[in-house]
Amino acid sequence: MERLPRYPQLYEINTRVWIDTLSRQAGKRVTLGQIPEETWDHLKDLGMDLVWLMGVWLPSPAGISVDRHDPALLRVCQEILPDFTLEDLQGSPYAVAGYALNPALGVESDLLKLRDNLHRAGLGLILDFVPNHTAMDHPWVGAHPGRYVAAPAPVFGPGESFTASTIDRQEYWVAHGRDPYFAPWPDTAQLCSGCPETRLALAAELRHMAKFCDGLRVDLAMLPLNRIFAQTWKTWMEQSGLVLPDTEYWPEVLAPLKAQYPDFILIAEAYWGLEPEFLGQGFDFVYDKTGYDRLRQLDGPAFLRGLIEEDGRRSRMVRFLENHDEDRAAAAFPEEARRAVAVIHASAPGLRLFHQGQLEGRRLKLPVQLGRGPLEEDDVSFAAFYRRLLHLTREPLFKEGVCRVLPVLPPAPGDGSHHPLVALAFELAEPRSVVVVNLGAQTASGFIQFPKGFWQDLEPVRLKDELSEPETFYLRDRGELQSHGLYVLLKPYACHFLKAQLG
Repeated sequence: MERLPRYPQLYEINTRVWIDTLSRQAGKRVTLGQIPEETWDHLKDLGMDLVWLMGVWLPSPAGISVDRHDPALLRVCQEILPDFTLEDLQGSPYAVAGYALNPALGVESDLLKLRDNLHRAGLGLILDFVPNHTAMDHPWVGAHPGRYVAAPAPVFGPGESFTASTIDRQEYWVAHGRDPYFAPWPDTAQLCSGCPETRLALAAELRHMAKFCDGLRVDLAMLPLNRIFAQTWKTWMEQSGLVLPDTEYWPEVLAPLKAQYPDFILIAEAYWGLEPEFLGQGFDFVYDKTGYDRLRQLDGPAFLRGLIEEDGRRSRMVRFLENHDEDRAAAAFPEEARRAVAVIHASAPGLRLFHQGQLEGRRLKLPVQLGRGPLEEDDVSFAAFYRRLLHLTREPLFKEGVCRVLPVLPPAPGDGSHHPLVALAFELAEPRSVVVVNLGAQTASGFIQFPKGFWQDLEPVRLKDELSEPETFYLRDRGELQSHGLYVLLKPYACHFLKAQLG
């Protein structure tokens, strides 16, 4: 695959639903190896650098049975699919029965062919890794109970849940996987992150998966951390006498992988303010859930403050407006604010994650257990806007340039109308661009401030607003820009996408 730019773009695909749709359209079974190369060329043309195929591994028959007896899940599926049947439930992609390709998607050679086709298009392949738990019917449960939170009898701590299993006709109990703040997931078995045997086995799984892809999105990466595991499984640890290793989980598990595949990409799904920790433990990128929440609240000052506080890790944050865990952006954000947050997301420094259907304005969030999706019409106007926006942000200036977070001063003493303004500047040799977005429901104005010398070789400064209709041009005095800043006046949720023009 090609070298990643400073600010890469990642496209997430719900693989099983997508393949089902393609197969229905073709009137025959389609495998991953049969995806037309034009599909990948199109994503590259949109500015994508990586494709994340969510949910390609072996599903769990035991997990499917659990799902088909879950009244709440059945109710949601019936609301989404009027013709829903139990056959549409194909198990959670995060209750993995084994890291081999789901037969519904093809065979191993199909996955390798797909990766090669992606590489020819200049794209890398990202797959999933689930470190906290496996499916209940994963082969390890019967063969290696020492890799799990397991005991001869159930040890119930607060919120814990166990299920019976057998090995050599002897019954033992395995805990269901869980997050300390939520109920256990009944289709999973909890791995023992503090057990040396488990760490060695998972390190080997990582090296195995690296043969098929260029990187992994690591599910709930914070759960195996020593202190998080100890907090979640305190009662069981006391009863079993487990003492955690001195070494932290991720540096130990990732070291063999990075030694063999130094350019392998690791993306951590992590929350709870722990993001900086993962960037020092072998991960290349980490979710920016805090920034997402601030955008959901349309809190421009807080979002801007977060970018400033990130400083050196800014380029390693995963920016998103939606993914398979979050609500669809078209449903989550007010209609009038959708374009504003799209502009911020598409130009924010970091790894920009786009979810399949996001660009078309899809509104229905699918349970991950579904193997078939509903037919939704595209929001034609919004899709056209997104294509135009991505045509701009795919340029080297926005993917390789230096991004600066610009301060905004009030238009007059005591006037706070500048607070909702978010301003970014990009530099790459001669090209320069300034993106300003009003995230507020009222008209906003203020003076955008620039670093010394930002406009030094331009006189006058000619700015083209590339998202305005029709395109608008502004002439500004260089000295005025450097001394006072760029004055902007923006209606609610409006933006400037300004590119400096030479000559």
